[in-house]
Amino acid sequence: MRLLGAFSLPLLAACTSGQSAIQPPVNNSINPVAQSTLQFAVGTADIAGVVGLNTLVTLRQTASPYIGTSILTNAPTIIGPTGFTVPAQPDAYGDAGSNKISGTLVTNIASAPPATTFNPSGGNAAIASSYGFLPATVTNSNTTPSLLPFPLPFYAGANARLTHGALTYIGGPPTVMPPGHTSTQDGTFPSGYAGFVLGFVDFQAAPVTGGYLLDVLIPTGISQSGQVSSETKSQTAKLASLTPLAAWLTPPTFAPDGAGGGVISTNFGAGAGITEEYVELVDVGVPSSSGGSNGGFACQKTGAGPYYYTFKVTPGQVAVTVPDDIGAAPPGEVQPHTFCTSAENGGASGDGWLVYGFATDYPLFNSAFPQSNGRAAPAIVGVNGQSDVTTSDASSGNVP
Repeated sequence: MRLLGAFSLPLLAACTSGQSAIQPPVNNSINPVAQSTLQFAVGTADIAGVVGLNTLVTLRQTASPYIGTSILTNAPTIIGPTGFTVPAQPDAYGDAGSNKISGTLVTNIASAPPATTFNPSGGNAAIASSYGFLPATVTNSNTTPSLLPFPLPFYAGANARLTHGALTYIGGPPTVMPPGHTSTQDGTFPSGYAGFVLGFVDFQAAPVTGGYLLDVLIPTGISQSGQVSSETKSQTAKLASLTPLAAWLTPPTFAPDGAGGGVISTNFGAGAGITEEYVELVDVGVPSSSGGSNGGFACQKTGAGPYYYTFKVTPGQVAVTVPDDIGAAPPGEVQPHTFCTSAENGGASGDGWLVYGFATDYPLFNSAFPQSNGRAAPAIVGVNGQSDVTTSDASSGNVP
């Protein structure tokens, strides 16, 4: 087994020709512990009106030319203060009832360690990445990281208000764009890559005040006998206030205009402390039971669904216009409809949509990629020293 020492995760994928300005290549010749910096922040997460715990981590290399990129193999564990308890939910596994959100370093791919929150049964184990906890562990040179973040929140079954369950947060056009591109799915990125991660990882677990310790176990080498050596980097984040941001109780809705776009109603008035607000609009295609060509997405020229669109709005903004034509196309080509219509899908149904929102009191936009490319330690907390978030449930429908 050859452990990979480092990896660029601004885009969650290996570097390809022409993209070196966006993400550096794999590097396996550095000391990942000495040449990296760890940041960790916690906050409240108001999840459709039920308060949980939010987290934000950055573990980034500090040595040129890989400054700001991830260490691809590590195992994070969060240890909460006295009184913090992981709920008995299926995705908690062995962490249920404890004060730990655990990860395990996989040293033998033939013998899996016990399942935990960050090391789920049958899934990719989590790493502390350059921006957030991600299911991206690579244990040898024959495997690649997942290109999608965890659906959130963890322990979603503890929140009956989440009618659509856990949701996937991915940054896409028109707000989150790779330099020189019109889409994160324009055919120049690796297959399966949907867009930029947005960093925050929340848990439907009741928060308590106090210090939250993050331990990240990082492999540093392997002996000729196959023994893996490792070291631990640690960081403590303090949760001083349990006052959440305003609850986003009514999810956003989308009114299609019949020409590929439409108007989003945010259904959220923001509130004290909120500095950034976003709406996620997802093209989910056409269910197979509805017919249509290609499961929907028939008008898109490149990539594969679902397609994620992200809109950064003024906190409290009532309506958001969705352009008709910001779909996926190769660089230089005319972009197709944002959502494929029924006619484009063969007459059975227009593409389905899913819409949901979130807002923060910390500088998410500037700490995320691509804005923070090349920065080892971007600012990740707000003026109160926390990283608080509020998220909505989702609403759904189909375009005509």
